[in-house]
Amino acid sequence: MLAVAVSVLVQLPTLWYYYYQDDYVYFGEIVHNGNREYIWRLITGTDLTPNWRPLPGLLYLASYDLSGMNPMLVHAAMLAFHAGTVLLLYYATWRVTGRAWAACAGALAFGIHPAYAGALGQVAAAHVMAGFTLLATLVAAIECALARSRRGVLTWLAVAVASFGLTIGSHEAMAVMFPAFGLTMLTFDPRSEGRLVRAALRTAPLAIVSLAAVGAGAACRCNERGGIGTDYAWSQMQIYAGRFIYPVGLEPPWHVSTVHAVAAAALAVAVAVTCAFGPKIARIGALWMVLALVPHVVIQFFTAGRYMYVTAPGFALVFASAAIMIADVVPRPYARTLALAAIPLFAVLLTWYARETLRQNDEFGQQGEVWRGFHRDVTSVYPTVPRGAQVKIIGGPFTDYLYQLNVLPAFAQTTWGPGVALYDLVPGDEPAKIWAYARGPYVAEYRDGHLVPLEPPPPNQ
Repeated sequence: MLAVAVSVLVQLPTLWYYYYQDDYVYFGEIVHNGNREYIWRLITGTDLTPNWRPLPGLLYLASYDLSGMNPMLVHAAMLAFHAGTVLLLYYATWRVTGRAWAACAGALAFGIHPAYAGALGQVAAAHVMAGFTLLATLVAAIECALARSRRGVLTWLAVAVASFGLTIGSHEAMAVMFPAFGLTMLTFDPRSEGRLVRAALRTAPLAIVSLAAVGAGAACRCNERGGIGTDYAWSQMQIYAGRFIYPVGLEPPWHVSTVHAVAAAALAVAVAVTCAFGPKIARIGALWMVLALVPHVVIQFFTAGRYMYVTAPGFALVFASAAIMIADVVPRPYARTLALAAIPLFAVLLTWYARETLRQNDEFGQQGEVWRGFHRDVTSVYPTVPRGAQVKIIGGPFTDYLYQLNVLPAFAQTTWGPGVALYDLVPGDEPAKIWAYARGPYVAEYRDGHLVPLEPPPPNQ
């Protein structure tokens, strides 16, 4: 299928990307805790990450057990999930509109959109798995609404509940999405009599799963809940919404560029018009976008493109609906002319999307190469390090204090084994001066781009 093939082709370079910053944290926990304790911590929400996302954690564990610290396997899994999401989005749109061309356009608009650049380039981005299960839930909700037999209704409802449960296990914040599936079952129920009651009854299991997840998270308080607030919610909503129209740049939450503010307003108008005059699926897409954005706009102090991955299917549904709405209002004698004009315009749009996706993804790929180079440097100087040792690097690319908290400790454990610590010190600062003077068997300094040990490595090196 065209949409899947193009989407995979554009995202294919991510298959060779290396690890990036927080990617190491999960794998460091695997090494430090061992498989059994790592799984227990995932389930109980007592791992280092401030979220409850056991399913991505299990994917990382499987990748580590099968291929060690080679990231290609987990990148391949994420690319497969992405392809599956594109396919499910195509099917959902086609199923309720009967317009294969519009379904393909919407699937393409999602599959290569630059808005969520980096989502497939980072191993620790759980949003890709959640996107797949969300679309599976949408398809199940559509089939549940359209089913003609009681058995069909119950079967598809069971699939929807199971898939929605997997979604929450992939990205706990997506518990907010159940109203979108309730609206789906209400909108596409072909029988008008008793439609509202049936939709409420069918939505109830999804709501119960959602409320149970929220209640368990609130009662457990296992993970951190810091960095949440509404101070920048409106600004972030404009930044993220505007990026769907103009997917270039990603400013901090305290500053909204004029172009993104205008683009966000334009998107709001387009969504309102499409919901009013376009196919019914547009309403699902509009609600989807709002619900999926809400948990991410309350994350303070920074913005991230990967947060938009789970929102992008809603945009794609609106995109396909707008195309159908425009096609339907054009008089039939002019339909062929419109199609001939629209195809090259759509091709130009997709070319822009693809170019921006490749460019913005490449920024994450380049950062991964910095980590690959750092790994090559430290292992060439210290191929092995005994348990309990502390490696001190003066200079280098990761001297920011945030790296010292969890990322570099995880890097050390995945590189040399449990019980090893690694610090990257700022040249000229007091800690760097002290260690440069004291030296030691595991102190090295970057000089003209080369890592040089201040003392010869121990004999076991």
